[in-house]
Amino acid sequence: MVHVETNWRFRGLQVARVMNEFICVDVLPELGAKIYNFTHRPSDTNLLWHNPRIAPSVQPFGADFDNVWSGGWDELIPNDIPARTLDEDMLPDHGEIWSQPSEWHVVGSEDSSATLRFINYGHVLPTVFEKAITLREGEPFFTIKYQLTNLGTKRIDFLWNVHPALRICSSTRLDVPARRGLVDSWRTEQFEANSEYEWPYALDRARRKIDLRKVPPSEAGVADQHYFPNISQGWYAVTDTEKQIGFGLVFPKEVFPHLWLFRTIGGWRGLYTLILEASNGYSRDLDIARQTGHCGVLESKGTVTAEVKAVAYSGFTAVECINQDGTVVAGK
Repeated sequence: MVHVETNWRFRGLQVARVMNEFICVDVLPELGAKIYNFTHRPSDTNLLWHNPRIAPSVQPFGADFDNVWSGGWDELIPNDIPARTLDEDMLPDHGEIWSQPSEWHVVGSEDSSATLRFINYGHVLPTVFEKAITLREGEPFFTIKYQLTNLGTKRIDFLWNVHPALRICSSTRLDVPARRGLVDSWRTEQFEANSEYEWPYALDRARRKIDLRKVPPSEAGVADQHYFPNISQGWYAVTDTEKQIGFGLVFPKEVFPHLWLFRTIGGWRGLYTLILEASNGYSRDLDIARQTGHCGVLESKGTVTAEVKAVAYSGFTAVECINQDGTVVAGK
């Protein structure tokens, strides 16, 4: 049975909760429909990370993302770092959605399924961004149907990142269908900026092979960002190999052909989390992504859609793949 709850608040914020026997999902509509909790109910494990020092709160348009980042799953669109549009207007840090309240309602709520629909409008760009979260009885995953529409008369160049901050530990393993990696120029103490490698082994500055599938303990004190261009399949998995519980994301590769890996292993603001971001482009600088042809382009009156599944699984220490129907295949 699927339950929907909309009559309670967390730290003064409205919460929209949907749950079945396997998972529970808490959404904060006032923060761009941030998914704050994604809980695997049999183990009572929240798969998303929360900032231990910053609680979620209402933010003004244009706020600095990093200074108010509470964790959870945000939507980064149409940019990452502050960027200018083709008309030279400035887009705010981490995009127009994450800090703004969503229009929302329960579309359908039955014993066997429920859907929550959220809508946000661009302030700088003439866009409408729609996000519908559906949970069905008996399924250990929820589905998000996204739609971005350009209401204007000019084309829009944009970056679009699905941005879940994940709970990690020293027994966490990443399984990613990547071929190669690129090191971003942010925080290059361990790896040389703009260096390339074959996944999963990156060479550090001492020319040692570092297996990026393995998450170091927080005492490692490192932080970095990587891009995995043109992945071979549209999925990834992040598994606690000790508890054998994990988070998986399934997404359309034709919309999100790349992955970003942001890691702070105690090395940035003392925080311990990572984000694997399904993305339509790279780098994080929209102007560079535009110049290199690595960003999305949405023509006047155009629409782009995507369907994503977020999977909570158990009983695995490694993942070979996650199929489009949400089934997890064990790896070695």
